[in-house]
Amino acid sequence: MYFLLGVSLKLAFLLIVNMAAALLASGIWSVAQGPIRTLSARTQASIIFFLRVSPVAAALIFVFAFVVPAYILYEPEDSGEVVSFKLAIIAGLSTIAVVVASYRVLRTWIATNDLARSWMAGSERIEINGVNVPVFKMTHPFPVIAVVGIFRPRLFVAEQVLQALNGDELAAAMAHEYGHMRSQDNLKRSILRVCRDLLVLPLGADLDRAWARNAETAADDFAVTSSPSKALDLASALLKLARLAPAQLPRNAFAASFLFDEQHIDVTDRVRRLLKFAEYGPTSRSSPRFFPSWMWTAALLGLLLIHFSDRRLLLPTHEAIEHFVWLIS
Repeated sequence: MYFLLGVSLKLAFLLIVNMAAALLASGIWSVAQGPIRTLSARTQASIIFFLRVSPVAAALIFVFAFVVPAYILYEPEDSGEVVSFKLAIIAGLSTIAVVVASYRVLRTWIATNDLARSWMAGSERIEINGVNVPVFKMTHPFPVIAVVGIFRPRLFVAEQVLQALNGDELAAAMAHEYGHMRSQDNLKRSILRVCRDLLVLPLGADLDRAWARNAETAADDFAVTSSPSKALDLASALLKLARLAPAQLPRNAFAASFLFDEQHIDVTDRVRRLLKFAEYGPTSRSSPRFFPSWMWTAALLGLLLIHFSDRRLLLPTHEAIEHFVWLIS
């Protein structure tokens, strides 16, 4: 019973802390989404990504840095405590969420590999000036320009795209995809999917949509920032390819970044923004410089090291666990 109670508590706190932090993040977003619109799309996407990932990160840190060591150090094996019906229900819901998230991550990985394999089977590698990742030309009913993969990205281009775009338009479209690669958007998209699936309730849908929108805008900005004329080239490329797009095709979840995909053929807002950029330049104010992610990671590891250096810090956690078990008994 000691082991079963420990596992149940870990799963229960994983779900409860995750949901509580997700509600807090959603509340922060409802207040902050207006003021941060003056920031660059890249900064907005970073803020949204942090808000979306932080609930899961907070839950994992709390469980493995506090609940697990506190239970091991201070819970006697013969305490006589049992897994109550309420605790079993909460732990069961948490287990379902973990299983569903793991399944969908596996499914996304398999779907991405299958997609790349099927595209590679009928593709031909080509060289495009200024592009230093593998580029493959293929035949496809949709005007695809997409980066597929996370750690070894490959760029796929449909044959009709190469025929429809001139050199400047193609260069602008490729620069957009480079923006996605530079920001590691395929990896972030996969992480966001895990964070979404670990919640039993559908919280954070607005954050997911806002991140996707800002990630596309940030990639557009990356492609055109060096020259306003590139904004016209990218706008022209989007319009040409949107006209070539057939009716919507069924699509699964992939670790891939598209210039635009079957679910977002309407590029009106993006084109208007690019035309405005070409005429007036960037409209968002300069974003503040944040510490690199490795510095935040180093700071967190330092705090955890201090935390584990003094076992007395785990006593309040164990008392909270005991109170929780009493409440749901």
